[in-house]
Amino acid sequence: MYVISDMMRVSLAQFVLTFLVAALFAVFVGQEAGVSALIGGIAYAFPTALFALYLVTAGRRTSGRFSPYRVLVGEFVKILAVLLILGLSVKYYENLYWPGWILGIVVVVNANFIVLFKRN
Repeated sequence: MYVISDMMRVSLAQFVLTFLVAALFAVFVGQEAGVSALIGGIAYAFPTALFALYLVTAGRRTSGRFSPYRVLVGEFVKILAVLLILGLSVKYYENLYWPGWILGIVVVVNANFIVLFKRN
């Protein structure tokens, strides 16, 4: 269960960092930049949270034993979902502020390092 708690902490940190970066961009650059950073961060944080929830529920059903196949397929589906959301955001959000969007993604992807350094 210790690994699962770390996954949930990383997922929570991703959402917190997403909203923090979006708020900073909205205050200092403008509303469109804040929304773009929010879209970029949520596009990665939401599928990651769903994958962590899947692993938590699968771990409870199987007494904590995970099939490597399920983890691999789940990670592949997560990556496809992230790419789909990012592609749809580029296609349909007309006022996309690219620096905010990219920084939102980068900060959320690196949230696991923040949790790791905070823990030790």
